[in-house]
Amino acid sequence: MFLKWQLSSMQFPPHLKYLHDPEITWFKPCWGYFGFWERLKQFQVERGIGFEEAWLHRDMKRNKELYATAVVALCMEKIDPGKDGWYFTKPSQDPPDGIIATPREDGLSGANIMSVREVEVVEHLNGSLVETIERKLNRKNKRYEPNTVLVCLMSPQNIETYDFKAMSKEVSAIKLPLANIFVVFNGFLMTSAFQKLTESEKIREMSKITLLQLLPSYTAISILPEDSCSSFLRGEGYGWLKFTGRGKTPGFEKVTLENAPKLFD
Repeated sequence: MFLKWQLSSMQFPPHLKYLHDPEITWFKPCWGYFGFWERLKQFQVERGIGFEEAWLHRDMKRNKELYATAVVALCMEKIDPGKDGWYFTKPSQDPPDGIIATPREDGLSGANIMSVREVEVVEHLNGSLVETIERKLNRKNKRYEPNTVLVCLMSPQNIETYDFKAMSKEVSAIKLPLANIFVVFNGFLMTSAFQKLTESEKIREMSKITLLQLLPSYTAISILPEDSCSSFLRGEGYGWLKFTGRGKTPGFEKVTLENAPKLFD
């Protein structure tokens, strides 16, 4: 049995009215993180191709956007757990590429208020990371809501060659339409202390995912998904939220479902 939480009372600012769509499901980020890797394995088998070709395949683009959004939400759970953790989804309209959100209780009405940030995703494959960000954000006839965050998804290969602190300063000197820019990747930032770790500790470090904030200021956080999602992996807790309308009673109603809603293509 899967567990769904029904949002009985929910408010959104005017430009997010599309989130009242009853077809939208909000997924826990653990669902997105582990679900993506499972889908990538399935995709390789379906197409008879290897990992690299599958990763770069155009039919995996939407799935990677979901994955990048889920990683941000997963890291946000450590930064700001909130009332009930963080969730993510991908609306039918584009932009945005994804949305992250956390339920909060309004102090006056007691209603459930969703703190929402729209997410735009760009994948960096080679060349200059700063140029990738510039090309994505400074395109003509492309407008973003001011609450949007840019997430740059990159390969963990050669991460140690990047000076992200210097890059943060470089990005801050460029006129960009968004004030919040993140980088996500599988891996960790190498330090001199790494070589002093035991082999098992090194494997643990290499299994981490990292979220870097380039704007408005430089910060870095690395987490181990197996630790952050331990209850999820044990089959405990719940997997998603569903907005069902404005109810008179604040809070959440538990509803059991036999089948999980579809997330990945």
